[in-house]
Order: sequence, then structure tokens, then C-alpha cells
Amino acid sequence: MPPFPTSSNSSFFPSRQTARKLDLRGIVLAGLVTTFAWTHDAAANVAMNTGVTGHLVVPVFVNGKGPYQFMLDTGADTSAVYAWFASEQHLPSGKPATISGATGDVEETTTRVESLTLDGWTVQNLDVDTIPDRTDGMKTAGIVGADMLMDRLTVMDTGCETVALLPRSVDAATAAGRSAILTGAGSIEKGKQLTLPVIVNGVAGVATLDSGARSTMINNTFAKAAQIDPASTSFRDGPPARGAVQTPIPSRVGPISSVRFPGSTQRNVVVRVVDLPVFDDAGYSNGHAFNIGLDMLHNMRITIDYSARKVWIGPSSCVAKNAPSQHTLGDRQQPFTVTSGRFRTSSFKD
Repeated sequence: MPPFPTSSNSSFFPSRQTARKLDLRGIVLAGLVTTFAWTHDAAANVAMNTGVTGHLVVPVFVNGKGPYQFMLDTGADTSAVYAWFASEQHLPSGKPATISGATGDVEETTTRVESLTLDGWTVQNLDVDTIPDRTDGMKTAGIVGADMLMDRLTVMDTGCETVALLPRSVDAATAAGRSAILTGAGSIEKGKQLTLPVIVNGVAGVATLDSGARSTMINNTFAKAAQIDPASTSFRDGPPARGAVQTPIPSRVGPISSVRFPGSTQRNVVVRVVDLPVFDDAGYSNGHAFNIGLDMLHNMRITIDYSARKVWIGPSSCVAKNAPSQHTLGDRQQPFTVTSGRFRTSSFKD
């Protein structure tokens, strides 16, 4: 196992850097310059709905045409299009590259895109990844990754079902809401994703905030440390983790007593226990890795400043204060306590 670096993960407790989830190499062609444009006011936002695959989808314009449904994936470093969409839209091919996903690697030919636009924010001159079509036959045009969100203040409200990409000049605390908890986030080595501290059954680990994963996942090492036994009768065989490359990895599904991360405490959470090749590839198979999926993000307002490595998590603006909830937001009176000194993170794809 590589030596532990000394950089901190967050304002709550130290972390370890790890390999990125997708490590999508060769994204931008040499000589191409990515440019950006903002075309409307900071108050705008767009619909963020649950698509046919169960993922969050947003309307994206491709080369000025559309909108098309793209998955909004805070757990992906880079934006991408599915192979069927690239073919249907006659998008030009780029160059050979390798997608290194959570469940393995696959060779690809990138796709050249003149522009992607979400909520008036346009990224131009892209060489995006071409990911394999889903094995279940469900069709989404592509993925909005962290590369498109880097220079904006991203405000996702799962209760209101909206997303806004605001100028970074906007006051982030105001956009996040008075009840939001601010976290100084950690980073993924050579990647754009941000990590958060997490405590599972009183044991500390590191989590990736992954809106592109429908369900939450934990690796076996972390599960064992948190006294979670995926071989027990309370667990069952679950759907495989497939990743961007669609290679299936078996999982076990069952309940865990408690999960805490900044802004939220949740009880009796159902998770998938799964070990992914990305852990071994990066040398982190013995670390405490957790992936916060969409199932743990209901009725939340999540504000992300990738450039400043800050994340605010609070209650949705559209959820009444007295509405019943399966989790507690805020949790200001219970500071995080480190109970395990060795933990690392990676990230996953549902």
C-alpha cells in the first residue's frame, strides 16, 4: 500500500488522496482550447428530473441543438456521450483513448463536440468520451461531469428538482441557504471530484458525493471495520455495479445502522457492499471507501464550488419545515469524531 499523504480531506478530519473514478484520459485534444460563455442572469435554473434509468437528468444542448437528456453526475470527472447518441447525431470521432472506469477499462474513440450548454453555461471545443451503451437498453444522451461544473457555483435541489449553474461571484452561502452546513472538501488524486468525511456506525471513512450513482456503496474493508456483515441473513445478492464501462461486479445489499456526513445523519440506510477493481488498481483496497448515491440525497439542497473545494449541504428549499423526513439535516450539535485513523477513498459508478 502506498504511503499515506499528509494533505487534509476536509475541515472535519484528515483524508487520503486516491485515484479518480473514471480517469478518462485523452479528454481534450492537443491544440484545442476549451472556452466558456454565460448567457443569462444568475437567478436562472433548469429542471432536474429522474430519468428512465433512475438517474438525475438535465436538459443539455449539444452544438446548439436540443435539449437532450444528460445525466448530472458529480462523481464523474468528465462529460461524455453514449455511443448511440454520437452515432445518431453524426458527431465526428476524435482519437483513440482508454476509459478507466470503476469496474475496469475499455478502449474508446472520443467524440468531438463543438459545444455543450446547461442552464445558459456553454463549454466549447470539447473532445468528450464515448461510453458504451447501457446493457439494459435504456437511453440517455450523455453525462454532465465535473469538467462542465468547474467554473460555476452548482446548486442542486433534489426537493425542488432543479439545478442552477451560477457565476462564482454569487454569494455561495446565500445560494446554499441559511441551514446549510459548509464543508471544506478533499480531492481525488489527478481528478476533479470532491470528497467528504463520513462516519458509518461510528467508524470514519471518506466518501465521494456521487449524484450519478442511484444507490450508495461501501467497500468490504470499511464494512468490516463498521461491523457490517454482508454474508449475514439481513443481506441479499444485489444488482451488480457496472460502471461507465458496463462491466458487472457482484454486490450484496442490506441495511446499516447509521451514516453521517456533513449536513446529514441517516438511520437504517440500505447500501451495496462491493469491491471494485479501481481500489486494487490504485492500491486502496484496504481503505475505508464510501460512495454517497442518489438514494441518500433526497430533499436536499447541495451547493458545490469545485474551484474552491467547498460543499454546502442543507434542506431543500421546497420541503416544508414540518414535513416528515427519513434523515436529519444539519446535525450542528454533533461534531465529527475520528474513530479510525486509516481511511482512503475512491469512487464508483452505478
